[in-house]
Amino acid sequence: MTRPLSPDRECEFQELLAFVSFYMTHVSGVTPTPTLSIETVCAGIIEQHGKSKALEGLRQAANDVIEELSGKRAAGVAALDEALHASGLITASEVRRRYASSYKRITKRGTIRNDTEYYLINGIVVDLASAISDEERATLQRLLDRYEVAARGKP
Repeated sequence: MTRPLSPDRECEFQELLAFVSFYMTHVSGVTPTPTLSIETVCAGIIEQHGKSKALEGLRQAANDVIEELSGKRAAGVAALDEALHASGLITASEVRRRYASSYKRITKRGTIRNDTEYYLINGIVVDLASAISDEERATLQRLLDRYEVAARGKP
């Protein structure tokens, strides 16, 4: 028998399940059925392998969504964030901040190298529902500002 998730991990599970379900239905256009939905897939994983494994799968699905969104314009991500927030769900920008390895690399490195990284960081900064501290938001804004100054200086 598997142990139950900690309260924090249970909250993460519920947030990611709702996020991935919303994205699959409203963005990808997948119509869930009683036998095939993210919820039924998770239920099957939970039954066979436990909720921790289902949480791992949801994290991977969330990362896949973030990768899919990496090529989208900031306005498109902002519109998705608004729809998610209006539905009481975690925003894509917040998921990106929490789980995207590229976000972690950028913040560790302390510089933005290209437009893709710029849009990733910009999406997080403009998402006022994102659970980042004022200090982290200010740090990210400085990265954006430095990138913009450098980009203007290029011929």
